[in-house]
Amino acid sequence: MLTTIHLDFKMPLGGVAFTAEEACIPAATRSLLRSMLNDLAPISSLPAEILEHIFDFCVSWLYGYLKPKHCLAWTQVCFSWRKISFNSSRLWQRIDLCNPRYADQFLLRSKEAPLSVVSTSPLKLTTDNLALHAARLQSIDVFLFSDDMTHLFSSIGSRLINLTHLSLKVPPTSSPLFLDIPLPCVRRLVLDCVAVPWNNCLDLTHLSLRGLDPESCPSISQLYQLFARSPYLESIRLENLVPKNLVLDVNLTQSFPLLHLKDVVISSEPLVIIALLNGVLLSASTRLQLYFSFSQSLRSIFPHRIPQMKIGHRLDASTVRLSRHSMRFILNKTQRWSEDLSRSLFSISSASHVAIHICESIHHLLNASRITSLELNTGVLFDIPYHHMHRLLATLTHLETLSIAFNDLEEILKLLSAVQPPPVHLLCPRLLEITFSKPADMWWQFADRWLDSIIDLARVRQHHSLPIHTFGFFQCHGVSPATVEKLQEIVPLVKVSEVIAKRGYY
Repeated sequence: MLTTIHLDFKMPLGGVAFTAEEACIPAATRSLLRSMLNDLAPISSLPAEILEHIFDFCVSWLYGYLKPKHCLAWTQVCFSWRKISFNSSRLWQRIDLCNPRYADQFLLRSKEAPLSVVSTSPLKLTTDNLALHAARLQSIDVFLFSDDMTHLFSSIGSRLINLTHLSLKVPPTSSPLFLDIPLPCVRRLVLDCVAVPWNNCLDLTHLSLRGLDPESCPSISQLYQLFARSPYLESIRLENLVPKNLVLDVNLTQSFPLLHLKDVVISSEPLVIIALLNGVLLSASTRLQLYFSFSQSLRSIFPHRIPQMKIGHRLDASTVRLSRHSMRFILNKTQRWSEDLSRSLFSISSASHVAIHICESIHHLLNASRITSLELNTGVLFDIPYHHMHRLLATLTHLETLSIAFNDLEEILKLLSAVQPPPVHLLCPRLLEITFSKPADMWWQFADRWLDSIIDLARVRQHHSLPIHTFGFFQCHGVSPATVEKLQEIVPLVKVSEVIAKRGYY
């Protein structure tokens, strides 16, 4: 498998530059000599199919992060490479509407191959000959000014019979643009400040909407109908969803199953999110990310638990991560403090602090007995009053691991060591491991402020036959083998930074 490709277009493939005397040789003879030298180069032993595949990588660079200084330079290296390039229609499938120098030639050389249209900037639009090839358009991904976007689709809009991928963006300096175009075969639809007839959308697999005002945004009813026409949706992203005349249908009798959905991202007001999710059925494995501001219990946002649980399944999540402005339910066997969003099944982010409301509602959101790990991100304990943290820890009866980033530890250490009324003697009776700080962070003055309290906690839990088996200190300032000797007398396993020590340090 090819992983690295390096092509030098400055020299002939034979690697020999002709002198001034050799330049006097007739052009035909010089060309023959160059061809002979090229044939001796190791790369010339590659089959034409392999070279064409390499050139296809080069073409992808033209529209990726790497921008070659000389586009299509490989066609100027030698006659053989030029012939291979011109005979391959797939090398000319990507048409940059903002590069009139090449657009027409690409349309010609692509022959009958499906076309992908892009625009690398919203300037220098050329669409003169594109209408003749509209039936070959398979993908359109353009960022254009509104007038240019309108002009483009006025010439090709009625001929897009094979278009499957449509991504349109206009600068957000004016009102969203409405394009009245049919979309019979579009499966992946990405719109930024652009609206289309929503009733024309069907059999979508990916939907992304952004930058729409209330006049252009689809209504909740239109989204329901779109979902009904697209049962195999795999991804939904709705940013700043602001439907006009929001009406909640509390008597909704039909829910639309979207059991193939892998990712749902919605940012809007709580009422909009409630209305939208109230009418869909999601798989228990759907990754749901919500962005909204709220100042109330999540029970009022999700009166019937979170949407994935409507179909009678439990979330396969074992970790809860609380941050000052977000919460995540994370999949089993995920590395501590992982930022991999694909491992998150359900998350809420808000401009306001969410921790208190999560503490009040976590038993309503899911079966708390499934949670075995709790991560408290930087600063979150500053937002949670003592009695709310008590309620949270009392709910997580099966908690086994607790990970705490930079925070004020006074109240949580008191809670974990406080003797509770019978029949519960200590909170979190199954707690076995506590770690402090993230591996990459530095927690200054940690030992001076918290180490004595942590040793007291270990003693109390040991006394009540609910010992902590492991303490981990990652980049905790002042924690060293000499400072945790007392803790090691109580706890079987102590981790300091990345070094693991069993009743000793290495």
